[in-house]
Amino acid sequence: MTEVILCLDIGGTNCRFGLVDRESQIYGQKITATAALAEQGFMEGLVERLLRYVTRFGEQFRIRAISLGFPSTIDRTRRCVLSTPNIPGLDNIPVVDYLKERMQMPVFLERDVNMLLLHDIKCFGLLGEKIVVGIYFGTGIGNGIFINGDLLYGRNGVAGELGHIPQLQSHNQCGCGNPSCVEAMGGGKYLEELCEREFPGTRIKDVYRLHRDRPQIRAQVEAMGAAVACEVNILDPDYVILGGGLLQMADFPVDLLEQYIRKHTRKPHPERNLRLLFSQAGQENGVIGAGIYGWRMLSQQRFCSESGSAVPARA
Repeated sequence: MTEVILCLDIGGTNCRFGLVDRESQIYGQKITATAALAEQGFMEGLVERLLRYVTRFGEQFRIRAISLGFPSTIDRTRRCVLSTPNIPGLDNIPVVDYLKERMQMPVFLERDVNMLLLHDIKCFGLLGEKIVVGIYFGTGIGNGIFINGDLLYGRNGVAGELGHIPQLQSHNQCGCGNPSCVEAMGGGKYLEELCEREFPGTRIKDVYRLHRDRPQIRAQVEAMGAAVACEVNILDPDYVILGGGLLQMADFPVDLLEQYIRKHTRKPHPERNLRLLFSQAGQENGVIGAGIYGWRMLSQQRFCSESGSAVPARA
């Protein structure tokens, strides 16, 4: 019987389910509207879907654990969701303890952007690199940092909030409540507002195709490039992986983005040896990344159990 991990990529609009084996093959993919889970209370709705999934596939696969990627800030222990701006009522929830009790199996929790980064690191064969960062431009700016074979968490578990670096020439209010965060000018939410205000009648999916040379669009792309350059200047990474919904839009000016990244990156180094990679779009990427993370965590648990040591703490 094939061993798998039941994986979820939870977004503000949709939740994606799948079973992922040790070789990152995915089975039984399913998409559910996030709002449908929230109708009866998000966690209760989630448990109901998980139980239904286990009932359907439990005789065909051996489900070893559950691994979830949330669009949230998560505490350092990776047990509690602290804040989820796009899913009402999903703040300060002890997700791991709740699901372990209800599902009676190991449960692993991580930020969705880190799941994407793990997927891309495996796809590009970068597991042996010392520093790899992933920056994903969607509604906001997602950022994962992988150093010496592990994800960077920070003291409070919220390392990598690149979108909240202040950009002082901007006065746009960010969803976090602070003024002038870079994602309030370099994210998809701002692009929607810009399109409505400056290009009425243009569909959001056509804005780069029709207006990519306009100064308002160039300023937005420069804000994105400046955010990337900030991280490059601080970490001097081996590779930078760029992705997200904005970069996948029709005629997004990738060449202009790279130009602005290099403009704001320190010379001669790290700009001279800067290596940029672009994530390949795929609805299953976050689910597969959750599988990669889940198998890593199961391996750590087994090692610690056999050696009698605690699960290693992370920076």
